[in-house]
Amino acid sequence: MSPGGRTYLRSQHLGVFCRSSLWIWINLVSDFEAQARKLLDSLSSSFGGGRFHLPHAEAGRLSSWSSAYHALALAAFDPKRAAEELRTLYAACQLEDGLVAAGVELRSGPEARSPMIRPPVAAFAAARLARTHGDQYRPLLEAATQQLDAIWGERLPSDTNLPVIMHPFESGTPDSPIFDDLVAGEGEEREGETASLARSALACGYDPERALRAGHAFVIEDPCFCGWFLLALEETRDAWERLDSADQLRKFEIRSGMIGEAIAERLWSDEDHIFVAYDRARGQSLRVVTGAGLLPAASQALLDDGKGRQAIARYLAPGGSAFWGTHGISFNPIVRGARSVGVQTHWRGNSASPVVQFWAQLALERVGRKSDALVIREQLGNQIESSGAWEWYDAVSGAPGGSSPHGHAGLICALG
Repeated sequence: MSPGGRTYLRSQHLGVFCRSSLWIWINLVSDFEAQARKLLDSLSSSFGGGRFHLPHAEAGRLSSWSSAYHALALAAFDPKRAAEELRTLYAACQLEDGLVAAGVELRSGPEARSPMIRPPVAAFAAARLARTHGDQYRPLLEAATQQLDAIWGERLPSDTNLPVIMHPFESGTPDSPIFDDLVAGEGEEREGETASLARSALACGYDPERALRAGHAFVIEDPCFCGWFLLALEETRDAWERLDSADQLRKFEIRSGMIGEAIAERLWSDEDHIFVAYDRARGQSLRVVTGAGLLPAASQALLDDGKGRQAIARYLAPGGSAFWGTHGISFNPIVRGARSVGVQTHWRGNSASPVVQFWAQLALERVGRKSDALVIREQLGNQIESSGAWEWYDAVSGAPGGSSPHGHAGLICALG
């Protein structure tokens, strides 16, 4: 390891884990919870008689992506409030076919649901509540099951075992460099391209088979969407096992196994040792390395396969990681030096968002590297304490960006 790597390890790890008194750690956890409570209280809102939390203070919509992450944060210290978040989310966004819309405008009501979907983080969060706390959360587990069944039925083309997205927004990481070969330009030009894709996908009814036949230019097996789908399938499987439902358990055992095998076969890059995207329309891999490729690595199926462990070992090594900076885990490989000043957007440059920190924590927790996961947790807590709760921070400089206050920062509690 380089001298710089050793310095990093001393400054980060020893400051957290070599403290001699247990009460110091207890106070640290308590402080994290206090920060999350205060932040989420400031973003509390209501829809259809249910309580939820806005992504940020100026948001005029319920975002299923953001609310699911808020539920994960709340579950660490207030499960009942987390369950209310999820009940409101499903009531507002779940469609008749079981799919969950990306969001709904607060002023317009359920009829204004987005035609797009997002990765099934809500299903993961609901299943985690049921697995941890039991039968009292069965209704949420049933809603999660409907969501995953709908993705299985509506978004898997007949010739593959992986779900597809049909617009960059559906990935959860819409401005990701993964899509640069498919969505040209910057600024207004890129907005025009994404608007054109939205019209094309809507004309195809967001049906993968119709989209492929019609030549829709964006039919993607995305590591973020596929990763969350697999994680949610596994969590739901484990929750139904706790609730003694043999039929549901068997169904989710089969589906999680199939999806895990398909991700390992189609999305794994032997050259890069990480999971990447696959372009169904063109039949080719999109070999762009991003933090989204770490999400599938956190699944039990891909840890057992060995590929998940390879990705985590290569890309989450303290002092030698392409993603891990002084101020957090970047979504992209970090560019250090004079050219790394500032953050371009949420998914560009050295952007380290709380969402990506959670992905990395989850992966590290699941390979038993709890001390490294807690370093990430403290890095985010320090950023919030020094700069406030922003949408993202530069992993090298620590400079904040996006909107503030932003609810995703509450994820510092999710893996306490």
